[in-house]
Amino acid sequence: MNKLFDVINPNFFNVLSSPNKEIYVDCIFIIYDSLDSVEDAFQGDREFVMQRLIHYFDEMELKGVNEFDDNRTSRQKATAVINYFKESGWLGEEELGDYKTSLNLFDYTIKIVDTLRSIKDRDQIEYTGEIFTVYSVLQNFVLEEGLGIIEQAYDSTNQIIKNLKGLKANIYRYYYDITLNQDAQDLQNLLEKLLVEYKNNFFDNAYYNLKTKDSLPRYKKAILDKVLDIYNSDEIMNSLALQTMEAKKIEDYDEAFHYIEEKVRFIADSFNAFDYLILAIDRKNEQYVSAAASKILFLTNHSDDIEGIFNRIFKIVVDSDEDSFEYDQLFNLFHARNLDTESLYTQRRLRVDTDPEPVTVLDDLITDEFKRKKIQFLVKNNIYGKKEINRYALSQLSHLGEIEASELPLDTEEDYIKLILIFLYSRSVGMDYHVEMLGRETTSNFATFNNFLIKRGR
Repeated sequence: MNKLFDVINPNFFNVLSSPNKEIYVDCIFIIYDSLDSVEDAFQGDREFVMQRLIHYFDEMELKGVNEFDDNRTSRQKATAVINYFKESGWLGEEELGDYKTSLNLFDYTIKIVDTLRSIKDRDQIEYTGEIFTVYSVLQNFVLEEGLGIIEQAYDSTNQIIKNLKGLKANIYRYYYDITLNQDAQDLQNLLEKLLVEYKNNFFDNAYYNLKTKDSLPRYKKAILDKVLDIYNSDEIMNSLALQTMEAKKIEDYDEAFHYIEEKVRFIADSFNAFDYLILAIDRKNEQYVSAAASKILFLTNHSDDIEGIFNRIFKIVVDSDEDSFEYDQLFNLFHARNLDTESLYTQRRLRVDTDPEPVTVLDDLITDEFKRKKIQFLVKNNIYGKKEINRYALSQLSHLGEIEASELPLDTEEDYIKLILIFLYSRSVGMDYHVEMLGRETTSNFATFNNFLIKRGR
């Protein structure tokens, strides 16, 4: 069994845990870009790379930043960085003759640098037709090229799984930030994360394509039918096994047959299981949107009910100096205990069956004012639910097919909350409307926001 540090240098990850890790990451990106040339066969002249690093350190010095807190020149710093990368196993050096030296990245270095840059740039998953790719190659299945087609379909299926797993993990990251992360979450930050970052990175890229252009139900049946036709045909499977023996240099027929059978079954099993993974993604999205909506409602609640009172108390406590804050101004706390002069053991009593008596409620004891307040409380807790927001949106649309959000009434705080929830719930299951961004800001009464269209139907 292969071990990781038999392949890479044991000191490889020291670069990322060093106190100067920010500098080293910048430098490895510079080296990576310097070697990114097909004409040079992805190998860079050492002096060219050195000049790029020297320019980087010169710019930092002009900004008044002394990266290593020493008096070395920019060239000395660049030389030290390259030597450190060589010692840590990030790159190698090769003599080309004529006093020329080239720097080369290792294969695993390229993979890790690509990953680091993707994380740094917050690259999001975009579905560019992986499901359609599987559908296309299988529909154009030709026996003479069967092995290559099966392997291509297998690789694309595997990529779909990775994308879906990454998509689910991406939603969880947002959910974690809003529910479990202990950092302060003010209303402005929450709305920006939800209506801008989450929308752009999740709704507009991955999720939208998953539900529309690259929809699973659109191609699933045709893919499974074709895979089963291949799997159930002894002639095709035999020919594929022979192709595998020749292409993979496998001498045993059973081993070659198992190789191709495993890939065909993987494609079929994966497409049968995708529905469950997509359902989990839908539920996680619903969970995040609901959590965000609840937090927005909490942060905007300044009423005189229990929730509003606690909201204001929490704000006072959070904004105050913890050391000097006197909590007895808000709470009347005291220590209470139940003392028992006898044994800790309580003697068991025999169970006595009681005869139930009817409960008589006198209408005179329930006033009209009490009934009115009770009904008002029940209605308040329902006006922000999905059904009520769906009904509210349809009532605003009336007989129209679409309406701009700026045309909705924004006279009260309740209207503002409903506007936000219309956007949040637009992708939820069971809603009878959807929204489309217009890409321009608008101001309505006291609120400024990115305008969007509310359209009837899904």
